[in-house]
Amino acid sequence: MGELSKSKLARVAFWAKNMTVLRDSGYKWWPGFTYSEAEWAQMDRLAAPISGGAYIKFTWVNAFLFIVFAAIFVVCFFVPIVTLMYPNPADVQPLPFSLALATTALLSIGIGLPLTMQTSAWLCASEEVRAQLKSTPETESLAARVSWQLLRMTLIMCGILVPGMLLWITFNIDGGPILSGLKFLLAIALIASTAVTALKQKQS
Repeated sequence: MGELSKSKLARVAFWAKNMTVLRDSGYKWWPGFTYSEAEWAQMDRLAAPISGGAYIKFTWVNAFLFIVFAAIFVVCFFVPIVTLMYPNPADVQPLPFSLALATTALLSIGIGLPLTMQTSAWLCASEEVRAQLKSTPETESLAARVSWQLLRMTLIMCGILVPGMLLWITFNIDGGPILSGLKFLLAIALIASTAVTALKQKQS
């Protein structure tokens, strides 16, 4: 494993800050993003120099940069591809359109998110923070794990969820009472989770 550059160190440090904030809010177990006690300890060390203000700035800058990147990718990749396949919009077919959009999402998220996170982290990390970040075998291992987690999340979203939802909408599939029940249970779980987190924050 190679030594991490300062920009990559900053990215993993802001990721660590993000995950420790979630953990401290009551979300220690996040689907697909579980960590060992040693990894949590490593993230605590990485997140320690980053202030709350810098973290909030990072989230806003990263969101802005990613939206810009995704918009550019849609205009420069998705629109030309669909226009080339279907010069007449009335001829658009659901499956090729869904696959083209899923590919666009895969590339824009898979390339764009790590890139915008790294750029945002570099912009939001002060010289003092950068000076405190050191590349160690443990940090390099954590950075590799985070990169794989992000890639896996992207592949699941763009390989299954995006085309699945688009085809579901395109063909107007009726999910029936089972799907309606699942959506209701999901909404209840989300409301309950948010309420529990708010209660924990109030008590802390």
